[in-house]
Amino acid sequence: MDIIMNCEPNVLVCVTDQLSSERLIRSGAEIAKKQKLALHVVCVLPEGFVSEKTSSVLQNLYDTANSLGAEMTFYFNSDPALTIAVHAKKSGSVHIVSGAPGYESSFFIETIKALLPRQPISIVDADSRVYTFRNTSPSVSTAVQPAV
Repeated sequence: MDIIMNCEPNVLVCVTDQLSSERLIRSGAEIAKKQKLALHVVCVLPEGFVSEKTSSVLQNLYDTANSLGAEMTFYFNSDPALTIAVHAKKSGSVHIVSGAPGYESSFFIETIKALLPRQPISIVDADSRVYTFRNTSPSVSTAVQPAV
């Protein structure tokens, strides 16, 4: 059975089960607003990976996404980069936002770039600085943090 998704052009924000992912959603909302695009949020967790703490954090992230008018989708899969690339293609994403990967997890971003080579990718660091990569040349900007 094929899943038919809303294919309006959108900014796709990739989050994890960390409350700090809220800054990614807010930065993605700013990018979407500037580009006049819809906002979608996606979270991919390993299969069976839900605890009381995780569900509480995911609920907070969902509430943040919802307050900014975003759709939020959850997947349980052991290959987050592939899952997000497929979701991005099926949902009409034209820009991806992610957190800054740790030294050992940069494979995620590299995989997304390989699977979606024409897709701009913005990386949001811990200080909410946004680094956007288009055709492998980065530009830097500072995301505006709306009051919570």
